Amino acid sequence: MITLNFKGKDKEYKFDYASFFRANKIFSTKNPENGTSNNDGAGSIWVSLVTGDDSAIFNAVSSLLPAKATEDEVVETINKYDGDISEDLKEELQESAFFKKAAKRWMKFTDLFVEGKEAKTENDKMELKVMKNTLEEVKKSLS
Repeated sequence: MITLNFKGKDKEYKFDYASFFRANKIFSTKNPENGTSNNDGAGSIWVSLVTGDDSAIFNAVSSLLPAKATEDEVVETINKYDGDISEDLKEELQESAFFKKAAKRWMKFTDLFVEGKEAKTENDKMELKVMKNTLEEVKKSLS
C-alpha cells in the first residue's frame, strides 16, 4: 500500500480492481474504427511509469484517488508526497495482479505489432527501435 495525503488526510491506497477499472475508464485509448474503448489505460500507466513518462505519476495517482478527485486535488496530493513517488508507485504496481496482467496484455499486443511492422523509412526505423526498447523495459519490470 502507498500512503497519500488526500484532502488533508493520510490514507492507504493500493492498485486494486477499483483503481484498475478507473484507469481503464479514464486513460484508455479509443478504437479509431468504432470509438470503443481499448481498455488499455491500466497497461499504459504501467508502461508510462516504467519508461519515465512525465504524465505517469499524475495518471497513476488519479487512478488511486476517488473518481471525484479534481486535477488540482491530484496535483496537491502528489506535491504533498514525501519520498520518491515514482519508485513507490512502481513498487505498489508490482503487487497488483490486475495491473500486471494489463501490462502483459499491452506487451503481447505491442510485440505482435512490432513483429509485423516493416520499417520502410528512417522514421519507421526509429519508431520500431523505440517500441522494441519500451518492450524490453516492460519485460524487465515484469520479471
